[in-house]
Amino acid sequence: MVNPLTKLALDIQQEKIGPRLDTRKESLSETVAMQQPASELAQSLPCVLYECNHALQISHVSSNVFELSGVWPKDLIGSRDHWEQRIPREDLKLVSDKLVDFDTVGSASAIHRLIRESGLPIWVCHSWRRSNARGGEIIRGCIVPMENERRVQGVDPVVISRFVHKLGNQFQLLNLVINSLRKGLPDSRETEILQQAVEKSIELARAFSDFSQASTWMSIVDLGEIFRAAYVTKRSSFIEKGVILDERASASLGAVSVYGDPFLLEVAVSNLLQNALEATEAGGKVELGADVEAHQNSVFVAKLAVIDSGCGVAESNLENVFIPFFTSKKDHEGLGLSMAARFIELHNGILKLTSAEGKGTKVEMILPTIHSPGHSDF
Repeated sequence: MVNPLTKLALDIQQEKIGPRLDTRKESLSETVAMQQPASELAQSLPCVLYECNHALQISHVSSNVFELSGVWPKDLIGSRDHWEQRIPREDLKLVSDKLVDFDTVGSASAIHRLIRESGLPIWVCHSWRRSNARGGEIIRGCIVPMENERRVQGVDPVVISRFVHKLGNQFQLLNLVINSLRKGLPDSRETEILQQAVEKSIELARAFSDFSQASTWMSIVDLGEIFRAAYVTKRSSFIEKGVILDERASASLGAVSVYGDPFLLEVAVSNLLQNALEATEAGGKVELGADVEAHQNSVFVAKLAVIDSGCGVAESNLENVFIPFFTSKKDHEGLGLSMAARFIELHNGILKLTSAEGKGTKVEMILPTIHSPGHSDF
């Protein structure tokens, strides 16, 4: 019996190589001869092919899945929760939204991240199509890996739109105040409001400029040094507020290095520390931890965590925490975590956040390393 994925490739091959064979006249020898190159074609395509049911439970997947996506076939076939485990929470909502009209349209597609076996992300273009096969209805999927750099270098137009909207609100206020001042009250409340609006506009412009910047200088970077620099920069703020900062990550990392922009990496770590500080009351504690994991093919991954004992994040907000300009804090612009996430993505890494409201938050930074490290403890 022909494997379903080989059959799919066989269909492609027949369309490209020659006219479709008349199945009534096709001999067994012709079928066998066609199966071999079709199987080779299926494995050489720069994409992962799979079949699943309406619950998205995979029954067949092409054997190149680990090579292209870093996920083992055994972790996909038959599993009911592999999508929740392999797609980041904030991307899972996008995928779910794309599949809402699937029953009506019969096809869907989305660009999102998959978490590889190493814990690092890979951007993929994911498509689904409903098909009839073997006397029933199935779903066939195709996953095409994308280059991370091209996906995260540009700023999403939706982000720009949100920024322009916020900036426009400030200038609308300016126009109203200026019109009022024209009536002549030199020392008035309006003058103070005008000054505050101008300062707010400047802050927004600077924050967005910081968020949208790309790397300008890449080099071999010592992760321990990055953590120590961020720690020194933020230490006085922790002391002033009365929050304990337990820094042990730089010692745990040893001589682990990454290839990246030291400035952007330090900004990312500093933003995580600032977010933890703002969430933690006086007398609370923020811990910095680190670990290095070894994976297949001598791949080493650095995991750095910032753990606070603060107020935590509401369950309903968890999928939005990395969205630019989303915030539940008063007088905040909502760019701290999203900026850190963007800068880590520029280094082919990912931020993961877990939180319990009223108990605290853990933000984990996962980055690929370029040097084989020694043993370390989290």
